[in-house]
Amino acid sequence: MPVFGELDLQSILPRVPEMRHLDTEAWELPKAEVLQVSWEVGDESLALLPRAMHPAVPLYATFNVTRCGESPVGPFALAQLRLMGRAGAHPRGYVLGAVATTADAAALLRERWGFPVRPGGVALQRYHDRVTATVTLDGAAIAELALVNPEPISGADVQYIHSVTLARVSENGQLVPYLVQVDPHYTFHKAERGRPVVGRFDASAWGAVPLRLLYPIAASMTTCDTDLPRIRFVMDPEAPVVRGTRRIR
Repeated sequence: MPVFGELDLQSILPRVPEMRHLDTEAWELPKAEVLQVSWEVGDESLALLPRAMHPAVPLYATFNVTRCGESPVGPFALAQLRLMGRAGAHPRGYVLGAVATTADAAALLRERWGFPVRPGGVALQRYHDRVTATVTLDGAAIAELALVNPEPISGADVQYIHSVTLARVSENGQLVPYLVQVDPHYTFHKAERGRPVVGRFDASAWGAVPLRLLYPIAASMTTCDTDLPRIRFVMDPEAPVVRGTRRIR
């Protein structure tokens, strides 16, 4: 029997982002720096995954920290926590929470792509033996991450799984919840891998209770040209994607 997520959608709808519409224009993000740390998590996390999705096996989460030197709203950094799963046969990362370093970026990421993002601090630092990231809200650290002992690899060895966000979209005078597919493109200029470290993690600040971090998996650091693309697909969060997917373009 297939296993599905167990998210109680009604319990979180009041805080789900509202999108203006589904005709979002793309943002180009050249020479972005991306730190990703992957960690196996406990089965309790099924309560956070929409019923339309299947959990990854083993169940795991990724922290993704992206520093954008150029964007339509100027430089900003974005940190995301995603619970990994599948939409039908396709691997996807469901965004549980996010922090952006400018109010403009946070507002537009919510309105255009449905990211559950708040303004805060995201610091990405490189040292001779590690790359670190610290994410803060209201001055308090909610995640401290690192890639230790980076080693060069080919960009062909890096795979970033596409995201889905949960958002409400106005249709015929009503707010309708959708899973929104966010599927950036990547052209890699530099890639490294190393040992993943999580020194601090506040699940409640990410809207991710009862997620528990269990075992480290992998960490990578890249420099790449990427984007936030136009929306191509949305999905009913309560129905299997074979029945609930709608193509936008």
